[in-house]
Amino acid sequence: MDRQLWMGVLLLLGVVMQVDWIAAIKPARLPSFLKVCYRQSPDLNTCARESFEMIRPRLMEGIPELYIPPMEPLIVPEVKMDQDSGAIYLHSTYRNVKVTGISRHTVNELRLEPSKLKFIFSMTFPKLHMESDYSIKGKIMMMPLLGDGNCKVDLTNITMKTELIGQEYMKDGANFLKIKDVIVKYELSDVHIHLNNLFNGDKALGDRMNQFLNENWKALAEEVRPLMSKALVDILRASVDKLFAAFSYDDLLPEGKGKA
Repeated sequence: MDRQLWMGVLLLLGVVMQVDWIAAIKPARLPSFLKVCYRQSPDLNTCARESFEMIRPRLMEGIPELYIPPMEPLIVPEVKMDQDSGAIYLHSTYRNVKVTGISRHTVNELRLEPSKLKFIFSMTFPKLHMESDYSIKGKIMMMPLLGDGNCKVDLTNITMKTELIGQEYMKDGANFLKIKDVIVKYELSDVHIHLNNLFNGDKALGDRMNQFLNENWKALAEEVRPLMSKALVDILRASVDKLFAAFSYDDLLPEGKGKA
Protein backbone atom coordinates (compact mmCIF):
# COMPACT_ATOMS: atom_id res chain seq x y z
CA MET A 1 0.00 0.00 0.00
CA ASP A 2 1.31 3.47 -0.78
CA ARG A 3 2.56 5.71 2.02
CA GLN A 4 -0.08 8.36 1.23
CA LEU A 5 -2.84 5.98 2.30
CA TRP A 6 -1.02 5.18 5.49
CA MET A 7 0.10 8.65 6.32
CA GLY A 8 -3.14 9.77 7.95
CA VAL A 9 -3.20 6.66 10.09
CA LEU A 10 0.41 6.64 11.14
CA LEU A 11 0.56 10.34 11.92
CA LEU A 12 -0.56 9.13 15.28
CA LEU A 13 1.95 6.61 16.35
CA GLY A 14 4.31 8.98 18.06
CA VAL A 15 1.69 10.24 20.58
CA VAL A 16 2.78 13.87 20.12
CA MET A 17 1.70 15.61 16.93
CA GLN A 18 2.07 18.84 15.01
CA VAL A 19 -1.40 20.44 14.82
CA ASP A 20 -2.32 24.04 14.01
CA TRP A 21 -4.73 24.60 16.91
CA ILE A 22 -1.98 24.19 19.51
CA ALA A 23 0.74 26.11 17.72
CA ALA A 24 -0.02 29.41 19.43
CA ILE A 25 -0.05 28.06 22.98
CA LYS A 26 3.06 28.93 24.99
CA PRO A 27 2.63 27.48 28.50
CA ALA A 28 4.66 29.07 31.30
CA ARG A 29 5.08 25.92 33.36
CA LEU A 30 4.37 22.22 33.30
CA PRO A 31 0.73 21.37 34.11
CA SER A 32 0.11 20.40 37.73
CA PHE A 33 -1.40 17.03 36.80
CA LEU A 34 1.94 15.86 35.33
CA LYS A 35 4.17 13.88 37.67
CA VAL A 36 7.74 15.21 37.55
CA CYS A 37 10.55 12.64 37.46
CA TYR A 38 14.18 13.24 38.44
CA ARG A 39 17.21 12.57 36.30
CA GLN A 40 19.28 10.60 38.82
CA SER A 41 16.39 8.73 40.43
CA PRO A 42 16.94 4.95 40.62
CA ASP A 43 13.23 4.61 39.83
CA LEU A 44 13.30 6.98 36.86
CA ASN A 45 11.66 4.63 34.36
CA THR A 46 8.98 3.56 36.83
CA CYS A 47 8.24 7.23 37.47
CA ALA A 48 8.10 7.92 33.73
CA ARG A 49 5.56 5.12 33.25
CA GLU A 50 3.46 6.43 36.15
CA SER A 51 3.59 9.94 34.70
CA PHE A 52 2.34 8.65 31.36
CA GLU A 53 -0.46 6.70 33.04
CA MET A 54 -1.57 9.93 34.74
CA ILE A 55 -2.07 11.71 31.42
CA ARG A 56 -3.54 8.70 29.56
CA PRO A 57 -7.19 9.55 30.44
CA ARG A 58 -6.67 13.08 29.08
CA LEU A 59 -5.47 11.90 25.67
CA MET A 60 -9.03 11.53 24.37
CA GLU A 61 -9.63 15.29 24.52
CA GLY A 62 -6.02 16.35 23.99
CA ILE A 63 -3.52 18.15 26.19
CA PRO A 64 -2.71 21.52 24.61
CA GLU A 65 -0.29 22.37 27.43
CA LEU A 66 1.91 19.49 26.20
CA TYR A 67 1.23 19.97 22.48
CA ILE A 68 -0.87 16.82 22.26
CA PRO A 69 -4.04 17.12 20.13
CA PRO A 70 -7.29 15.19 20.72
CA MET A 71 -6.60 11.53 20.06
CA GLU A 72 -10.09 10.08 19.67
CA PRO A 73 -10.71 10.72 16.93
CA LEU A 74 -7.53 12.26 15.57
CA ILE A 75 -8.39 14.78 12.84
CA VAL A 76 -5.87 15.74 10.16
CA PRO A 77 -7.17 18.42 7.76
CA GLU A 78 -5.02 17.42 4.79
CA VAL A 79 -2.21 15.09 3.81
CA LYS A 80 -0.51 15.70 0.47
CA MET A 81 2.14 13.21 -0.54
CA ASP A 82 3.82 12.07 -3.75
CA GLN A 83 6.07 9.18 -4.67
CA ASP A 84 7.80 8.60 -7.99
CA SER A 85 10.37 5.89 -7.31
CA GLY A 86 10.48 2.11 -7.27
CA ALA A 87 7.33 0.21 -8.16
CA ILE A 88 5.06 3.04 -7.04
CA TYR A 89 4.39 6.30 -8.88
CA LEU A 90 1.56 8.31 -7.32
CA HIS A 91 0.32 11.81 -6.72
CA SER A 92 -2.35 11.92 -4.02
CA THR A 93 -4.16 14.18 -1.58
CA TYR A 94 -6.18 13.12 1.48
CA ARG A 95 -8.56 15.57 3.13
CA ASN A 96 -10.65 15.45 6.31
CA VAL A 97 -8.63 12.50 7.61
CA LYS A 98 -10.19 10.92 10.71
CA VAL A 99 -8.35 8.24 12.68
CA THR A 100 -9.96 6.18 15.47
CA GLY A 101 -8.49 3.58 17.81
CA ILE A 102 -5.43 5.53 18.97
CA SER A 103 -6.58 5.75 22.59
CA ARG A 104 -6.77 1.96 22.85
CA HIS A 105 -3.05 1.36 23.02
CA THR A 106 -0.60 -0.65 25.09
CA VAL A 107 2.73 0.74 26.24
CA ASN A 108 5.37 -1.93 25.67
CA GLU A 109 8.39 0.08 26.74
CA LEU A 110 9.09 3.53 28.16
CA ARG A 111 12.73 4.12 28.99
CA LEU A 112 14.79 7.24 29.66
CA GLU A 113 18.59 7.34 29.51
CA PRO A 114 19.53 10.88 30.63
CA SER A 115 23.29 10.26 30.41
CA LYS A 116 22.85 9.60 26.68
CA LEU A 117 19.97 12.08 26.24
CA LYS A 118 18.02 9.15 24.86
CA PHE A 119 14.26 8.57 25.20
CA ILE A 120 12.76 5.27 24.03
CA PHE A 121 9.13 4.26 23.82
CA SER A 122 7.21 1.46 22.15
CA MET A 123 3.44 1.20 21.74
CA THR A 124 1.01 -1.27 20.19
CA PHE A 125 -2.37 -0.37 18.73
CA PRO A 126 -4.70 -3.39 18.31
CA LYS A 127 -6.77 -1.69 15.61
CA LEU A 128 -6.70 1.64 13.80
CA HIS A 129 -9.39 2.83 11.41
CA MET A 130 -8.98 5.72 9.00
CA GLU A 131 -11.45 7.47 6.74
CA SER A 132 -10.82 10.39 4.41
CA ASP A 133 -11.66 12.01 1.11
CA TYR A 134 -9.00 11.21 -1.44
CA SER A 135 -7.75 12.13 -4.88
CA ILE A 136 -5.14 9.88 -6.47
CA LYS A 137 -3.45 9.43 -9.82
CA GLY A 138 -0.50 7.24 -10.81
CA LYS A 139 0.68 3.64 -11.10
CA ILE A 140 1.34 0.74 -8.72
CA MET A 141 3.53 -2.03 -10.11
CA MET A 142 2.80 -0.76 -13.61
CA MET A 143 -0.96 -0.84 -13.00
CA PRO A 144 -2.77 2.51 -13.46
CA LEU A 145 -4.53 3.92 -10.40
CA LEU A 146 -6.98 6.80 -10.72
CA GLY A 147 -9.72 7.89 -8.34
CA ASP A 148 -11.47 10.64 -6.42
CA GLY A 149 -13.79 9.71 -3.56
CA ASN A 150 -13.75 8.22 -0.06
CA CYS A 151 -11.18 5.81 1.32
CA LYS A 152 -11.26 3.54 4.35
CA VAL A 153 -8.25 1.78 5.86
CA ASP A 154 -8.15 -0.73 8.72
CA LEU A 155 -4.83 -1.73 10.29
CA THR A 156 -4.34 -4.51 12.84
CA ASN A 157 -1.68 -4.91 15.53
CA ILE A 158 0.51 -1.93 14.78
CA THR A 159 3.64 -1.76 16.93
CA MET A 160 5.85 1.30 16.77
CA LYS A 161 9.19 1.79 18.53
CA THR A 162 10.71 5.26 18.63
CA GLU A 163 14.08 6.46 19.88
CA LEU A 164 14.58 10.18 20.41
CA ILE A 165 18.17 11.38 20.87
CA GLY A 166 18.52 14.89 22.24
CA GLN A 167 21.15 17.61 22.25
CA GLU A 168 21.57 20.25 24.94
CA TYR A 169 21.83 23.99 24.29
CA MET A 170 21.57 27.17 26.36
CA LYS A 171 18.76 29.70 26.00
CA ASP A 172 18.06 32.65 28.32
CA GLY A 173 20.45 31.17 30.87
CA ALA A 174 18.64 27.83 30.99
CA ASN A 175 19.51 24.39 29.65
CA PHE A 176 17.18 23.25 26.83
CA LEU A 177 16.96 20.20 24.59
CA LYS A 178 16.45 19.82 20.87
CA ILE A 179 16.11 16.67 18.83
CA LYS A 180 19.38 15.48 17.31
CA ASP A 181 18.07 12.25 15.82
CA VAL A 182 14.86 10.20 15.64
CA ILE A 183 14.69 6.50 14.82
CA VAL A 184 11.28 5.00 14.05
CA LYS A 185 10.53 1.34 13.42
CA TYR A 186 7.07 -0.13 12.95
CA GLU A 187 5.42 -3.47 12.22
CA LEU A 188 1.82 -4.46 11.54
CA SER A 189 0.04 -7.75 10.97
CA ASP A 190 -2.78 -6.88 8.57
CA VAL A 191 -4.20 -4.12 6.39
CA HIS A 192 -7.54 -3.78 4.65
CA ILE A 193 -8.28 -0.89 2.32
CA HIS A 194 -11.22 0.23 0.24
CA LEU A 195 -11.18 3.12 -2.24
CA ASN A 196 -14.54 3.99 -3.71
CA ASN A 197 -15.14 5.71 -7.05
CA LEU A 198 -11.97 4.43 -8.68
CA PHE A 199 -11.58 4.88 -12.43
CA ASN A 200 -14.46 7.37 -12.67
CA GLY A 201 -16.88 5.01 -10.98
CA ASP A 202 -16.12 1.88 -13.02
CA LYS A 203 -17.15 -0.71 -10.41
CA ALA A 204 -15.49 -3.70 -12.09
CA LEU A 205 -12.11 -1.98 -12.41
CA GLY A 206 -12.43 -0.50 -8.92
CA ASP A 207 -13.20 -3.86 -7.34
CA ARG A 208 -10.21 -5.45 -9.06
CA MET A 209 -7.86 -2.70 -7.90
CA ASN A 210 -9.11 -2.89 -4.30
CA GLN A 211 -8.63 -6.66 -4.40
CA PHE A 212 -5.10 -6.21 -5.77
CA LEU A 213 -4.19 -3.71 -3.02
CA ASN A 214 -5.47 -6.00 -0.28
CA GLU A 215 -3.83 -9.12 -1.66
CA ASN A 216 -0.44 -7.43 -2.14
CA TRP A 217 -0.27 -5.03 0.80
CA LYS A 218 2.84 -6.65 2.31
CA ALA A 219 4.94 -6.25 -0.84
CA LEU A 220 3.68 -2.71 -1.40
CA ALA A 221 4.33 -1.81 2.24
CA GLU A 222 7.99 -2.81 1.95
CA GLU A 223 8.36 -0.60 -1.12
CA VAL A 224 7.43 2.47 0.91
CA ARG A 225 8.86 1.56 4.35
CA PRO A 226 11.90 3.90 4.14
CA LEU A 227 9.77 6.81 2.99
CA MET A 228 7.07 6.10 5.57
CA SER A 229 9.66 5.98 8.35
CA LYS A 230 11.14 9.28 7.18
CA ALA A 231 7.69 10.89 7.15
CA LEU A 232 7.10 9.78 10.74
CA VAL A 233 10.53 11.02 11.79
CA ASP A 234 9.85 14.46 10.30
CA ILE A 235 6.51 14.74 12.13
CA LEU A 236 7.93 13.60 15.46
CA ARG A 237 10.92 15.90 15.19
CA ALA A 238 8.77 18.95 14.51
CA SER A 239 6.27 18.28 17.29
CA VAL A 240 8.71 17.19 20.02
CA ASP A 241 10.93 20.19 19.29
CA LYS A 242 7.89 22.37 20.11
CA LEU A 243 7.62 20.72 23.50
CA PHE A 244 11.36 21.00 24.15
CA ALA A 245 11.38 24.66 23.09
CA ALA A 246 8.55 25.48 25.51
CA PHE A 247 10.12 23.91 28.62
CA SER A 248 13.74 23.74 29.74
CA TYR A 249 15.44 20.39 30.33
CA ASP A 250 15.40 21.11 34.07
CA ASP A 251 11.64 21.66 33.90
CA LEU A 252 11.00 18.40 32.06
CA LEU A 253 13.54 16.24 33.91
CA PRO A 254 15.14 18.02 36.90
CA GLU A 255 18.56 17.15 38.28
CA GLY A 256 18.66 15.04 41.43
CA LYS A 257 17.08 11.90 42.82
CA GLY A 258 13.82 13.44 44.01
CA LYS A 259 12.30 13.10 47.43
CA ALA A 260 13.81 10.51 49.70
